[in-house]
Amino acid sequence: MTDEQLDLGFEVEQTAWGKWVDPDRHAAQVQKFMEHTGLQQLPVQPWPEDSPEVKRLDPVIAELFPDMATAMAPENADIADAFICFMGECFIRYAGAEWIEFEWFGREHSFYDHVNPALRYDTDDEDEETAWGLMESIVTYHPGDHEGMFSYFAAALREYQGYHEEKRHQDAAL
Repeated sequence: MTDEQLDLGFEVEQTAWGKWVDPDRHAAQVQKFMEHTGLQQLPVQPWPEDSPEVKRLDPVIAELFPDMATAMAPENADIADAFICFMGECFIRYAGAEWIEFEWFGREHSFYDHVNPALRYDTDDEDEETAWGLMESIVTYHPGDHEGMFSYFAAALREYQGYHEEKRHQDAAL
């Protein structure tokens, strides 16, 4: 009998974190966000600054999440979760990030009850940022620095991709 065939005679209840981080759930939410925004697929590399998709998505994201109160509103929970899963997938794909379970400080600092997901970036100092913090940074981006929220997000992806590649080159040189 293999480990996969092991029957303990009872069902093991999945934790809140296990349910949230489930890859099938994430894939469905990423697809939902992409369909909602008209993205056909993720590009091979993060979107360049002058990409037509970035320009098209800047007003879409601004309309969806004009402020944190709107982003956190219960009626927007599903689309906010879809966007969070989408952002995570992009950071995982382009910058080697991974989802981690972060300490839950209460609902006012998490989009979720009882879990506080965070991305751990594959950088020299392994930066960590909660989903709430990531969304807040996008919603409150500085308009003088970027054309819009998706522009800011794409710039962050390119920046962290650079950090990730730099770390990989350093690790390979050891």
